[in-house]
Amino acid sequence: MNPSALLDFLRRELSPTPGRGSATFRLTLAAIATTIPILTHHIPHGLVALIMLYLVTREDTAATLIGSILGWVGVTMGLGLGLLACKISLDIPELRFCLVGLFLFGGLFLKSAIAIPGLGTAIGVPLALSLIIPDLIPPNPEQVVYFHLWLWCCVTIGLSVNAGVQLLLNPGDPLMLLQRELDTRLLAVEQGLRRLAGSVPVEPPPVSLNTLGIAGMSRPLALLKSASMIHRWARERHERLTAIITLVDRLVTSAIALEEVAPLLEGEIHRERLLKVADACDRTRRAFAELRLPSPSDWIVLASQPATAALSPLADMERTLDEITLAVPGRFKESGESGADAAGKLRLFLPDAFTNPEHIRFAVKGTLAAFICYVIFVGFDYPGIYTCVITVLVVSLSTIGASNQKGILRFGGAAVGGGMAMISLMYLFPNVETVGGFWLVFGAGTAVAAWATFGTPRIYYGGYQVGLAFYKAIFQGSFGPVTTLTVIRDRLIGVFFGLIVFGIVEHVLWPVSATDALCRGLAELMDLLAKLARTVTSTTPPTVTGDVVDAWRRRISQKVENVQELIESSKFELRSLKLSEIQKLTGEAQIIFILLLSLARQKREVTDPSAVRAAAVGLDDAMASALMALSRRVASDSQPTVPDLEGMLQAFEHAVTAVPPAPGETVVLPNLIDRLALYAALVAAIKRLSSEPLDAGQDGHEVRVLAVQE
Repeated sequence: MNPSALLDFLRRELSPTPGRGSATFRLTLAAIATTIPILTHHIPHGLVALIMLYLVTREDTAATLIGSILGWVGVTMGLGLGLLACKISLDIPELRFCLVGLFLFGGLFLKSAIAIPGLGTAIGVPLALSLIIPDLIPPNPEQVVYFHLWLWCCVTIGLSVNAGVQLLLNPGDPLMLLQRELDTRLLAVEQGLRRLAGSVPVEPPPVSLNTLGIAGMSRPLALLKSASMIHRWARERHERLTAIITLVDRLVTSAIALEEVAPLLEGEIHRERLLKVADACDRTRRAFAELRLPSPSDWIVLASQPATAALSPLADMERTLDEITLAVPGRFKESGESGADAAGKLRLFLPDAFTNPEHIRFAVKGTLAAFICYVIFVGFDYPGIYTCVITVLVVSLSTIGASNQKGILRFGGAAVGGGMAMISLMYLFPNVETVGGFWLVFGAGTAVAAWATFGTPRIYYGGYQVGLAFYKAIFQGSFGPVTTLTVIRDRLIGVFFGLIVFGIVEHVLWPVSATDALCRGLAELMDLLAKLARTVTSTTPPTVTGDVVDAWRRRISQKVENVQELIESSKFELRSLKLSEIQKLTGEAQIIFILLLSLARQKREVTDPSAVRAAAVGLDDAMASALMALSRRVASDSQPTVPDLEGMLQAFEHAVTAVPPAPGETVVLPNLIDRLALYAALVAAIKRLSSEPLDAGQDGHEVRVLAVQE
């Protein structure tokens, strides 16, 4: 990345976004409050209390409190087990040496296999580091016990103070915050369209479209995850709300693109289209404001309007707004959705934790790299670079791209935080005589780190590292003036050395490319959608049970989340696909997912005519075959034949229209009409999905999704 591109990237990522300023203020205030007991009581290892603030603080209170509780439980378990093992092996160096490798492996395996995000790291890192402590401090039982107890005390102080500050200053409900986020985006789009149409906006948008485009989907998705934990309404509609967030974000990006081609918008018909889309945004806002999903009475189909190449952003907005209605079809029953689904999600380990060899390989790679670092810093009697072991533990991720991303952020954050600390120690603190002056400098450094921490997932870990390096230099185990900068030097050396060792091991031993994993993830997503389509296919009319549908919900939702994470990780590898096209493809796949769920929940009536059942089975099988063809094309660029979807849809439509109305009725059975509408939307969505091209990356690696030949 050249310097100008880097500066442009930093300018985008550090721009103000909704809620970022208030979240930065709360974290800064919590950090200052945490220093009060540390400084007044001279509590050792106070750095740990400050680290915990960054690890658990999120922009909504629910996520922060849940993270605090899980973090405290995990750290308590890790430190307790580590202390026990340390006491047993303290006088037996050979046993401790073996246990270091065992605990490193166990900690990394937990990080990979535990289903609750962060819990595995909270248990695994203290567990793995406990046996290294005797190499950092005098190896006597009393010192080791005190070290563990003070660490636990600092963790408790940091989490408690932070929870109190968050509850006092940020008592927001995540579901209401999510509604506000969607409302803000839709309002900005609506007012932008009215300005382009020449109308005077009723109210100015609180945030500009460009700012919302930079913010992306990270905050709404995080709020949805928190809301799903505490609200049954959000939990039952998790997939639909996820699709809505994706589509609203696409609406924002299309509106930004539309402003770029605004000079081409001339003529009354264009003005009418702009106003219709603006009115549709307003209707959708009103529905979300009432915490309900848009109903058919709120909607007028927009995408039937003719579109030209010059107006492609406007046409895309029309189609996106129509897809929001497809994602939340109010006319279709939701009887299959129930709170029972949440119970299936509450598991400690991932479903494949003990069957997927990737978890073992991940732990072996990380253990080997961390053990090499441990042997070297002990062998050279250089305990100051012990952070190389921690570096391996935290940057060990499932793909090379993800590890590269975290490694770059870790070293870059350490360098920036170290530079801030050096300036503070050399030029600012020597002129400070009161605790107020100390807090002024401390708060300014914390605010810088917190601002980056509350950015997008592309930089938030770098913000945490800025704060960690800054605090590590300031709190060097003493409470007087700091006169040495060796801590900053040793930390940078340790981080760099750990990244080098892990990078070599990761590229030599079972390398996993994020780009390849993304291609496989897309293919697996298509494959799962095909299997879901076949779930409702049968020559007999059974009712698909809610448990079966919920099982598919969980599997496909997890796969969609994995694909979204891999899109970000792929940006940190030398070869990459056109990720903007992949993001569009993922959004279309989410629409198909929601429509298939709605179709699966439609009970097949025993009284359905045999011709309708036969046509439905044929159409289900055709859609599954088309999705399987897309899966093979993504995975291997092959050209398998696919069935004629439109012909099968017409056959089903003819079978439905041939059904005579029920006695006393003038139209066909409503359930058949609803099913026909679902099938029509599904066929259209699959055709859109098949038309999204994925072009070659930098090294010629190529994945294409070609048009379905019908």
